[in-house]
Amino acid sequence: MAHLELPPHVDLPPDLPVSEPSRSVFQNRSFVLLWVAQVLSQLASNMVLAGLMATVVLATGSNTANAVLILTFLVPAVAFSAIAGVLVERSDARLIMLASNLLRAGGIVLFLLVGSNVALILVINLLVSTVTAFFIPAELTAIPRLVDRRQLMAANSTFVLTINATFAIGFGFLGPLLLTTAGVSAVYIVVAVMFGLAALAIIPLPAVKPEKHDEISVQETGRALTAVFDQLNEGIAFVRGHRQIAWSLAYLGIAASLIAVMGAIGPGFATDILLLRPQDFFFVMGPAGLGAVLGILFLNAYGAKIPRRLLIDLGLVAMGITLIGLALVKPITVFVSPALGPLEENLPAALSPLLSLIALVVVIGIAAGVEYAMVAIPAQTALQEDLPVEVRGRIFGILNTLLSVASFLPVLVGPAAADLLNIAFPGAGIPAVMAFLGLITFWLGIRSWRRNAAAGLHNGESPATPPHGD
Repeated sequence: MAHLELPPHVDLPPDLPVSEPSRSVFQNRSFVLLWVAQVLSQLASNMVLAGLMATVVLATGSNTANAVLILTFLVPAVAFSAIAGVLVERSDARLIMLASNLLRAGGIVLFLLVGSNVALILVINLLVSTVTAFFIPAELTAIPRLVDRRQLMAANSTFVLTINATFAIGFGFLGPLLLTTAGVSAVYIVVAVMFGLAALAIIPLPAVKPEKHDEISVQETGRALTAVFDQLNEGIAFVRGHRQIAWSLAYLGIAASLIAVMGAIGPGFATDILLLRPQDFFFVMGPAGLGAVLGILFLNAYGAKIPRRLLIDLGLVAMGITLIGLALVKPITVFVSPALGPLEENLPAALSPLLSLIALVVVIGIAAGVEYAMVAIPAQTALQEDLPVEVRGRIFGILNTLLSVASFLPVLVGPAAADLLNIAFPGAGIPAVMAFLGLITFWLGIRSWRRNAAAGLHNGESPATPPHGD
């Protein structure tokens, strides 16, 4: 759940060898090492989220507490982005990345010592997430220094794809799987080792020397913090003047908010609907993660042949139906179970689980992951292509800050609403929230479909068209 800010164009140092334009970015040893460090650290960050969520829900029984945990991941990315930027400008980015991974490895070890003390878990996670807020801008600063400028777009695209894929694999699959099979302590140990390996991958990199050499002053840090709000205002004004970009940002916001809310109420879904343990939310998020990976692979192979807005609208409408399906899955299963009983008895023992509630949720979860990819990946691509080159790095970071801020509200409101409804109507909270989210998403998808179809965007769109207000 990382905050993403692409770097502006940076001139390469004179000693960096110029590669052939056709040469793959993965033939650059320094980039491969940086990418390996990114993969390990992103997987680790998302895997530990699964372990912490299960621990918090098991200790509190509260979906709201889980939402607060997720906010401890999100808030530092926004709150410390300005300070991190100032520090990265005046330090060796390689050393910042190395120190960040070592500190995060140490922070994860602390989770082994505090057990199920939720207050300490939140404090430690806030500190670990704050360190992460310094790692990401350092990594982004290193990319244009280690990669030929003609391969910079490929490198940034790989970075964005890795962000999406590691979230799906780490949070949706590996984390819950390890949690279910080996326990939360195993998750912490594996994650700490992964951060340590990420640090080892950083060591062979060449130094990424600072762009500025003067000392950081209190006044400058204050100006940087003030600049965050100025830049947010600038980003809002830019979005208002460029509707095409505003729509891409809205699509990303919807997809990110939905997946975050599903993550926050996932353990509750496992206990209330599936009658399993909180850590068994793997049966919800695992298939969703697998579906997201399948969706990414499909889009990489065939996505260029399908208009982006058609993909997004199909994904939104289908996601709305899927969320409604998750909300209704238990009552529908209870209603049809008498009819399925005789059939289940006559099936071979190996096939009877295919008619279970969990099997139905797994299928729906895979569909939800594919739909998430259909919305998020084309919207991310459109955003990158539509932003003017001269402001791409700066504005992209501002827009992603806005995206992070916008996701705070649904992450808090959704789980809190589920808890409040459970007080009055036990067991109805999560299905009601999912149904509401599904109806809203379906309605937004239909509106978007009608708008884009009327504009001819379902018939194709030119990625080279510059953004404009309309």
